[in-house]
Amino acid sequence: MNKFYEFKNKADESLDIMLYGEIISGGEDCKWDSTDVCFQDFKNALDNIGNIKTINLYVNSVGGSVITTQGILAMLERVKAKGVVINSYIDGLGASCASFLPMVSNNIFAYNSSLLMIHKPMSGAWGNANDMQKTIDVLNIMEDSVMLPLYMSKAKEGVTEEQIKDLLSKETWLDAKGMSDLFNIEILAESKDLVACITDKNILNSYKNVPQLLKDKMIEPIAVDKTIQDNLEKEELEFLKAKLQLALL
Repeated sequence: MNKFYEFKNKADESLDIMLYGEIISGGEDCKWDSTDVCFQDFKNALDNIGNIKTINLYVNSVGGSVITTQGILAMLERVKAKGVVINSYIDGLGASCASFLPMVSNNIFAYNSSLLMIHKPMSGAWGNANDMQKTIDVLNIMEDSVMLPLYMSKAKEGVTEEQIKDLLSKETWLDAKGMSDLFNIEILAESKDLVACITDKNILNSYKNVPQLLKDKMIEPIAVDKTIQDNLEKEELEFLKAKLQLALL
């Protein structure tokens, strides 16, 4: 399917959303690859969904922007509040933001070939010690108030926040058994292509414990103008600082 989303026939009353790429900051003009996904993609899919009763979210993503993911989560929560059932499928890889985004769903499914990667939120920082401390504070707020509650909402009985925090600190890659041991995720028998979302190495190179089977199949990174990249990072960090200031009011 080439489209990001597709309405099924009226009898099905369902909407399929394909998260098959990196979750990016900004809009359409910030996309470096046709598979990149932005906030507006989700908004377009979820606006005016009419009588839709079920959303099927198919995930094969290396993750990306925490800020964009927070906005997507808010939209999905509003849809759930209207009685829409959300089913998420980890088609191949659910890494970083794409690991806790599916946790908003009513039901989560994965395959024997699926991987889930959970880690502490990351960001760039510049400036003096005070500036860097603000960034640290924002990241801690994201972990404690956004990520942990989502993971715990789908955690198996007996799994503690301390366990999840320990796994986050280690950048943990979970196979089908590992994710189903920790979370209420149903493993399906069918297999999916694990690396359909790996269009370049740029984001995976920021992770520490990437499994060798992914490293072997990654394509060389796309060259990105350093000035543009720096501007995007500064824009996101300023947004993070603004959110922290609001949170501390």
